[in-house]
Amino acid sequence: MKIFHGEVQLGEVFLKFIELHSEPLILFYPERCEIIYMNQPAKNFLGGKLDLSGFFEEQEYRNFMKLIHDCHNIEEQRVISYKKNNENKGILLFSLYPLAWEDYRVVFFKFNDITEKIKKKEEKRKRNAQLIIQDKLKSIDLATSSISHEINNICNFMLNNLKITFQAWQDVFKLVKEYEIENGEFLLGGISSSEVDRIIPQLMMSIIEGMNRISDIVDDFRKYIKEGLKSESAIIDINEVLKRVVTILSHHIFTHTENFNIKLKEGLPKIKGNRQKLEQVIINLLMNALQALPDRQKGVYLSTGIEGDRICIEIRDEGIGISKDIMPYIFEPFFSTKHASGGSGLGLYLSKSIIEELGGEININSEENKGTHIIIYLPYYDRNGKF
Repeated sequence: MKIFHGEVQLGEVFLKFIELHSEPLILFYPERCEIIYMNQPAKNFLGGKLDLSGFFEEQEYRNFMKLIHDCHNIEEQRVISYKKNNENKGILLFSLYPLAWEDYRVVFFKFNDITEKIKKKEEKRKRNAQLIIQDKLKSIDLATSSISHEINNICNFMLNNLKITFQAWQDVFKLVKEYEIENGEFLLGGISSSEVDRIIPQLMMSIIEGMNRISDIVDDFRKYIKEGLKSESAIIDINEVLKRVVTILSHHIFTHTENFNIKLKEGLPKIKGNRQKLEQVIINLLMNALQALPDRQKGVYLSTGIEGDRICIEIRDEGIGISKDIMPYIFEPFFSTKHASGGSGLGLYLSKSIIEELGGEININSEENKGTHIIIYLPYYDRNGKF
């Protein structure tokens, strides 16, 4: 080799060392950024190609070549993505070592494919995140069971008292009418005596409806928690899922916006999956949309539809949007712009994982100061029980 001219024996020993090394190793001539030697593991990995321009994305390739050209000190370990044969991306962990001999300088490139290692690490993070959620759900289930019991007791107590009150009112009403006949129309609690027979029963019915609504909300929340502790799949009506989520989040919706719009397409086919997990996704996405609104005049729009052989769920908000710098990282685990306010950074990561687990996909488009548009696509379950 030219770089070891005058020291042939030393050069041969060095090249023998490279050739026998188990990890992929490549020698670069940095001035021209060209490969001058690679060992067999590197040849196997690269398919014998000496041109790496098609191996990396254009920007990644330019950055890598600049590192080679400017390498004068040992580089710490770095990672770089590369294009695999199946058009998926892989990840390399590499180090650069400059070597000088007389007037010649080469760069020693050692690398390992850590794609599978990263994948396993992400899967472990996902499992851990799910375990954390399961543990929290168990704690919440214990608390909600007690709270639900107490609330239902109070509601039943109030309903029973209201029945007695209504029976008493019927007797009082007779006295009111008798007094009105003798003395003329008068006010009773600010209500005309001629109207009390209509208004008082309405007020009592509204109290009953309110208590029933409290019980329904508590029951819905308990069902949400209970289903979260199960893992089995079921046939799901997507519109019913969205209606229940809206009920659970009714207070948050009222707090954040006076312009909440929901449009559900009737007659949608069913999907197959875990109901609670899907509810978890919609809750996460709707809460993000609501919290992104700068004021209550801005709106959130929720709708369902069908495109081809997939059901689609759309969530659009008129919020502050997501910056271009942040967009590439929104699905990464533990990435959050809301850590200070209690954000875990797992919401979108788990949402994407759950949607993919259901055989679907989630797309997010956003523009700063204009809002965010999310579309979820899910395969549906036909009448014959097949996808």
